[in-house]
Amino acid sequence: MRLWLLPFLLCCLFCTSCAYQVVSPAPPPISESKKLSIVQAHLLLGQWGLAKKKLDQVDDAYQGRDYWRLLSLYWLSVESYNEAFLVHEKALKKFPDDTFIWNNYGVLLGLRNRWGEACNAFTKADRKGFAKRQSVQINLSRCAIRQNQVNLAGIYLKQAKEIADLPLIGLMTELNLVLIQGSNDKARLIFNNIQADKEIARESVHFNEYNCLSRHLVARETDPTLYSSASDFTCLNGSRY
Repeated sequence: MRLWLLPFLLCCLFCTSCAYQVVSPAPPPISESKKLSIVQAHLLLGQWGLAKKKLDQVDDAYQGRDYWRLLSLYWLSVESYNEAFLVHEKALKKFPDDTFIWNNYGVLLGLRNRWGEACNAFTKADRKGFAKRQSVQINLSRCAIRQNQVNLAGIYLKQAKEIADLPLIGLMTELNLVLIQGSNDKARLIFNNIQADKEIARESVHFNEYNCLSRHLVARETDPTLYSSASDFTCLNGSRY
C-alpha cells in the first residue's frame, strides 16, 4: 500500500466511527400530574421561581382544580396580592365549592383588613367541605374572637385541635382566647409551648402578634389583680390570618 493512501484511509475510518456513535435516548416527557407534584414540592420548599416555571409548562388541557389551587397559592406566597386576588376570583368561578381556594381567599381579604368578607369566605370554606380542615377552623376561631364571640371561638378551636396538634398560629389563637377569658395559668402553659419554637415565631408573619401576646402575659403575671376577670382584649388587630 502506498503511504500517501494511509491518511485518506484513516480519515474514512474516523468519519465512519463518528457516524455510528451510540446516542442516549431522550428522557421521557414529564406527565402533567408529575409537573403539579413538582410544583407542590417547590412551593413547600419556598422555591418560588422554580414553582412558577413549572406551572407555566402545564398544558391548558390539564389546568384543572389542582393547577388552580397551586397557582393561587403561588401568588399568595410571593405576596403579589393584586395578582393573587385576580387568580383566586377566577379560580372560584371555575370551582365555586373548593374549600382550599375559599380559605386562601379569606386570608387575602384579611390582609386588606376586610375582616367581614374574610370571615364569610372562611364560613363558605367550612360549609362546602366534606371534612373539617384545621386551617379553616383556626381562621374561624380568629374570626369569632374579632367579633367578641368567645364561646364560638372556643368551639372552632376545639375542632381544630381534634384534627391535629395546633401549629404556631393555632397556639397563638388559643393564647389570645385564654387571655380574654382571664386564665393566666393556662396562658403561661400555652406560651411556654410557643417559646419552644420561639425562633419560628419570631421569623413568622405573626411576629407582631407574638410580641403583643408576650407583653400582655407578662403584664398580667406582674399584677394579676388588674386582670382577674375576662376582657375584650385581643392581639389579633393588625395581624394576618
